[in-house]
Amino acid sequence: MIHRQADWITAKVGDEIVMMSVSNGQYLGLNAMGACIWDMLETPMTIDTIEHQLMAQFDVSGEICHAEVAAFIDILVEQKAIAIDPQ
Repeated sequence: MIHRQADWITAKVGDEIVMMSVSNGQYLGLNAMGACIWDMLETPMTIDTIEHQLMAQFDVSGEICHAEVAAFIDILVEQKAIAIDPQ
């Protein structure tokens, strides 16, 4: 399961989100798709669930969706904005 780390605060700016880590002062900006994924992660879920919800919401192929979501999740893990529980 993927879940948000608790030390990030967010603000919506149009369709985008600006985030800041309270613990280290790091900032991130998320575009509309990133903001959508961040909103989904209000409830912990799997990467498969994220991909299925995005494919239902947007006109995107499974292959492209998987590649883009995986890359985005990797960035959020690197920045310590999310954590992935071992299965």
